[in-house]
Amino acid sequence: MILEAFAEYLHASDQSLPATEILSRWIKERLDAPVLTNVDRVLHCEISIATQSAKAVSPLIKEGQQLVFKGTSKSGRRLLKSLYEYCQSYEQQKWARYIHNLKASDFRAGELRDPN
Repeated sequence: MILEAFAEYLHASDQSLPATEILSRWIKERLDAPVLTNVDRVLHCEISIATQSAKAVSPLIKEGQQLVFKGTSKSGRRLLKSLYEYCQSYEQQKWARYIHNLKASDFRAGELRDPN
């Protein structure tokens, strides 16, 4: 149910962004919004947001702090791990699709040419 909700969000989002960044945005949006669905209830119960000091690496966070999502229980940590692994799998699938569409003529002198 949660993975399905994230998958829908991921497929509708900007495909040029890394899946892990999209995951961060999705979790932050869900935790900042009021609880309306069962997915929201689970996320609010199982995941918390913490901040650490760091350089600004995303528009979601201010200079000097970094968002960190933490599981509040064992099942919350498993949920975050599953969502992260789904992101990694999604990125691998995008890469495999890109490689599959390449031709030998796309390579010249050891460099990859833009296939478009």
